[in-house]
Amino acid sequence: MPPRIRRAPARRTAPEEVPDRVSALPDEALHAVLSLLPAHDAVRTCVLARRWRHLWEHAPALRVTDVEGWNPRLRGEAGLRKFIRFVDGLFVSRRRCDAPLELCDLDFDFPEEDKGKDWHVNRWIMLALLRHHARVLRISLPAYVALPDVPLISQRLTRLELDGVLGNDNILDFSCCPALIALKMKCCRINAEKMSSPSVKILSLASCEFYPATRTQMSFPSVVSLELDGCSGSVPFLESMPSLVAAIVRFDDDYADRCDNSVLGDCGDDSCVDCCNYSDRSKCVCLNGLLEATHLELSAEPAMYVIRRDLNLLLACHTFAKLKTLVLGEWCMTHDLSALIRFLQQSPILEKLTIKIPKEPKCSMDAGQQKIPEEPFVSNHLKIVEIKCKGKEVMWVCKFLKTLGSFGIPLEKINIKLTSLCLGWPFWIKAKVLKSHFTLSQSTLRLVATRGARARHLFDGAARPAGRAMASGADRISDLPEDVLHHVLSLLPSRDAVRTCVLAQRWRDLWRSVPAVRVAGARGWASADAFVLFVDRLLRLRRGRAALDTCDLDLRFDGPFPGGEQHGNRWIRRALRRQVRVLRFLLSTVPRVPLPLPDSPLVSDSLTTLELKGVLGNNQVLDFSSCPSLVDLKMEDCYVGGLEMWSPTVRNLSMRYCFFYSNYRARIDFPSLVSFKFNKNLGRTPLLERMPSLATATVRLDHFCDDRCSNGRYDDCGDAECKGCHDYYAPSDYGCVFLEGLTEAKDLKLSAYSDVYLFNRDLKCCSIFSKLKNLVLNAWFVAPDLSALTWFLQYAPLLERLTLKVSEVPNNLVETEGSYSQLEQSFAASHLQIVEIKCKEVHGIILKILEVLNANGIPLEKISIRCSGRELFMNTHLWLHHKK
Repeated sequence: MPPRIRRAPARRTAPEEVPDRVSALPDEALHAVLSLLPAHDAVRTCVLARRWRHLWEHAPALRVTDVEGWNPRLRGEAGLRKFIRFVDGLFVSRRRCDAPLELCDLDFDFPEEDKGKDWHVNRWIMLALLRHHARVLRISLPAYVALPDVPLISQRLTRLELDGVLGNDNILDFSCCPALIALKMKCCRINAEKMSSPSVKILSLASCEFYPATRTQMSFPSVVSLELDGCSGSVPFLESMPSLVAAIVRFDDDYADRCDNSVLGDCGDDSCVDCCNYSDRSKCVCLNGLLEATHLELSAEPAMYVIRRDLNLLLACHTFAKLKTLVLGEWCMTHDLSALIRFLQQSPILEKLTIKIPKEPKCSMDAGQQKIPEEPFVSNHLKIVEIKCKGKEVMWVCKFLKTLGSFGIPLEKINIKLTSLCLGWPFWIKAKVLKSHFTLSQSTLRLVATRGARARHLFDGAARPAGRAMASGADRISDLPEDVLHHVLSLLPSRDAVRTCVLAQRWRDLWRSVPAVRVAGARGWASADAFVLFVDRLLRLRRGRAALDTCDLDLRFDGPFPGGEQHGNRWIRRALRRQVRVLRFLLSTVPRVPLPLPDSPLVSDSLTTLELKGVLGNNQVLDFSSCPSLVDLKMEDCYVGGLEMWSPTVRNLSMRYCFFYSNYRARIDFPSLVSFKFNKNLGRTPLLERMPSLATATVRLDHFCDDRCSNGRYDDCGDAECKGCHDYYAPSDYGCVFLEGLTEAKDLKLSAYSDVYLFNRDLKCCSIFSKLKNLVLNAWFVAPDLSALTWFLQYAPLLERLTLKVSEVPNNLVETEGSYSQLEQSFAASHLQIVEIKCKEVHGIILKILEVLNANGIPLEKISIRCSGRELFMNTHLWLHHKK
């Protein structure tokens, strides 16, 4: 048999390694990729391979944003410190490589209570500009950060975007940034007398807040594009801009330069504060800087009188020599159309004119007539005139057509765009189709609008001719008085009240003067923007001077409230301007983020009830002295970001789940208070001033209260590391903290967790409760010596009813040295009618309470013990003897 041949085992081949083609890319390509990532993700690439170890340090863009796990607001104090060290490390690592920085984007949210946020942000800004020479700098901070009082210095900065910062005169002087071309500011507070830059060409200010007391001077001689949209405060002075091409200027009712006494503004009354505070009446405010514009849009509420004053001062000797495209808003619709006439006279090369009529004007058409020129003077360059309206302003459209015709504008050049909701879609009408003469009857326009409405009825079938609707019977509801209909509509949510406008002709505008606005949450809307637009129009389109009795804004969002600070503050101001009596502003978001109120007091002579939820107040807005009629104040889930709350008129105050400072004690001063509720609030208990008219008070302090000793003492433990005792204002410095303000109460309920020492410390220096008749004590008074109970029996001479809710003494509480001295005779014994003790079971502390009551002269007949729902009446002598 031939020998068996053994075959050698086959060698195993190693699997082919997939080449790392990404790492094979040039450094410039990898830098460009890393520059698109947030800084936190870009740094993580250092573990991919040795080549990636330092690549992130050379990326041309640095984006510090709120990414998962790095939001300083959600990570607490430890997370905040970690976040600051991370950003510091980013700038230090880049300093070692000296890589130029094209973009620095700081977009994150610091906690409101962090006192060092200004210092950290300003340091990072200086590092980005001075050490890393950033070309584009973006700062977006939801919590306002005060920029340093020094100018920004950079030879390389070309674009600057600021969001949520507070600027002053020095920081807003950009002359030390000679390469700066684009400047964009959004939701910023501008506290400066002047803003200037010799190089900026693109300037945009949106939703910024100018200080009402000072008019900021804006000097940007090189600006080509200007946008001033949705700001508030005083309208700034615009200096001449020789290079200006396009400008968009929109003024709404948030500006201070407005007059509510006249629909045209500038009422001429010397007692009108809004008009008399207009500084330097002989100086042009804004139009002087817009004379060189080629494309111009001017929109404003009718009460904004700045543009009309500027026209009277300016156009007498100046013209818009380069203006080709002009868009005018509702402000130009005066009874004589003088503003429109002046623009036509002083715009020699105007090519396109657009007139927007967003709603029916408030001023009357018949107050005067415009002057018809002897011969037309409109330029031959004018090619088209567009009139945009909703189809309801028929008389105004007719007047515009007649005026334009008198100035030599043929109807062939005029287009009318109807955008009314009743038409279903916008469509254009050629004026020459309606009539070939210069006069146009209102019936023609109404006919066209009616045909459009009928076209829509074919699709939805919602509307029917009035005759068919009433075939079944008379419309008796519409025959009711207007006051009755207003009352009915005021009981409905505002969304449903607005829908009644389609019922009949009489109901068309009833919702605009309903005495109550009720907005219940954002659920059911297609988007948050649609909801915001509805509330904006709801408050803005109210009829004339119709007073607002109740404004109930219950804003509930399943997510964050986009642009909440801007929208919420605008709605509050509009409601106050409508002389609202009852204002409820309730905000609830997920996650829970408070809405900062403006740094200015609420001003209203008619406001009587104010209810706030989910807002952040400051010293200015918590001063309610500018609301002389305010009686009821309720705050829930609010952040008290001030050191003092004050009102001379409030009689009923309720605070629940509110956040106070942990290391500062706020002061509450309400001398007219009658009813006071203070329930489950967080932070330091405030310093309560005396309230001579107080009748009832309910106070509950739980484990969220910071007035607790970590060493289990009722008195000062003396430990410097104990935050509760170390930050507590000593009675020798401030006297009684809280109870002194309640000494005038007749009915008093004091409830607190056993380890909250505030009441026990206050009793050592508190005055006598000379009017107290009904007292309820819960949990906290069960100290080892029952000194609090003894104190009230001695210093409440008119006490008639005493209720004690008993709990066991915690084992970790240390008995304080000494006790309150016991008087020979109790003041409370003579008037006290009943003592009720509530407990889960009869234990040793009940015996001690009975001993204290007996020692103060209170007989058994006046004592009842309720144990687990059963009332027990016992003979004190037998019970005590049995226990002994």
